[in-house]
Amino acid sequence: MSAPIILVASSDDYLLEEALGEAVRAVCAEFGDIDPETLSEALTPEDLSVELCSPSLFAPQRVLVVPDIRTWIDIPARRPPDPRPAEKAAVNAAPVVQVLGEGIADGIALVMGAHCHSKPNGALVDAVDAAGGFRWQPVPEPPKPWEDAVLSREQEAMLRKLLSKVVGDVRFTPEASRLLLERLGFAPRLLVQEGRKLAAANVNGMVDEELVLALSFPQERSLDVVWDAVFERQAAPVLDIMAATEAGIQVRDRQGRTVNTKGAQYLLFSQVVSILQNLLYLRRLSEENGLLGEMSPEKTRDNFWYPRRFKNGLGPKLVELLKADAPSPIQRAGKKAPTLFVLGRLFKGAGRYSDEDLVHALADAGAVETALRGDMAAEALSVWIASVLH
Repeated sequence: MSAPIILVASSDDYLLEEALGEAVRAVCAEFGDIDPETLSEALTPEDLSVELCSPSLFAPQRVLVVPDIRTWIDIPARRPPDPRPAEKAAVNAAPVVQVLGEGIADGIALVMGAHCHSKPNGALVDAVDAAGGFRWQPVPEPPKPWEDAVLSREQEAMLRKLLSKVVGDVRFTPEASRLLLERLGFAPRLLVQEGRKLAAANVNGMVDEELVLALSFPQERSLDVVWDAVFERQAAPVLDIMAATEAGIQVRDRQGRTVNTKGAQYLLFSQVVSILQNLLYLRRLSEENGLLGEMSPEKTRDNFWYPRRFKNGLGPKLVELLKADAPSPIQRAGKKAPTLFVLGRLFKGAGRYSDEDLVHALADAGAVETALRGDMAAEALSVWIASVLH
């Protein structure tokens, strides 16, 4: 059996740290629970090639670890919206490539890491890949501030594994886990921090979607409050955010990132338009299927409306209707449908508007978007928000 030769590369430093540590522990266990040897940062490919050909007189088995060989590999350019340039290898890795091709000494394993913004390539990557040891672990692209991260199955499984390490025996409902991953899946370190916080605040050993919404995302002067404001048809919270940005007070997006005044105006506008489109679509889908009367405020204002009427009745029926009608403003191509909890909020919010309200608001949105490029952006947006949410 050939000794392990592994290269772990990731676009996220925290993910690289975790994946590299896991790989090192696995190889050390395979070699009889020996301690790894982390080589110097000043190591050159020539130095490593010598180590790989030189069995130790004192240790019959060795696990050599090189934490970051970024300068030994080629990193392709990224595509927009983050067009970072390509990075050619600054160091010639030919000595290591040659040794890997000829075969390293018996009893030696090699584990390397690389933090790089794109999937690397080059002779060294090819040599490790030929040995079956190349592992690329990217994270999703940061989402637009009014959207959620889109995860592949592999990324979702990997992030769930990270979460499970820090939450202990606390159980996260599927909806709670999904919400965390969609909001913070592009930032594994922050995801883990939020997971620890939520686990500590668990209720009877469980964390649900409502607890995540209550504790994990910024509420005060955050664009996240826009959702509730539109659903409740209350202009004040949105106008407060606008006033805060004009006064230079910090405002954050749905993922907790700081946005500037001009950015906040456009993001707020885009978010409101997106929600209004969802509400109009949901009203029309409900009308086509005889459910429009169910979203009237007289029915949905009951405190027990969600558990009694929506969760096990209207909700599952709407889910099936959305699947049959996809893609749509609510269930876009390549993205997951909203959870029942979120769908319930949308349904309840849609009942506070008429089709005419929503059509007029969206018809006026084009003029507002144009105004956002001029000197009267704040005034135009304020008037539109006040008229839509009055």
